[in-house]
Amino acid sequence: MKKYNKPKFSIVIANYNYGHYIKDAIKSVLLQSFLDWEIVIVDDGSTDDSLKNIEPFLVNKKIRLYNLPANRGC
Repeated sequence: MKKYNKPKFSIVIANYNYGHYIKDAIKSVLLQSFLDWEIVIVDDGSTDDSLKNIEPFLVNKKIRLYNLPANRGC
């Protein structure tokens, strides 16, 4: 059984139709000098280009996406 190394920090990014900002939000974490983190992106059923902008970052195993099928709001 592979041991999961829990990161020290979890950065949670909530997203709903902010495709034009999401890349910058992810890049701002990637540029930090502290590296013991994970990014959890929760997309609340976006209908814009959010997912297209998030997908290239998912090759990084420290970035996870939870894509909700429909907008649920708060």
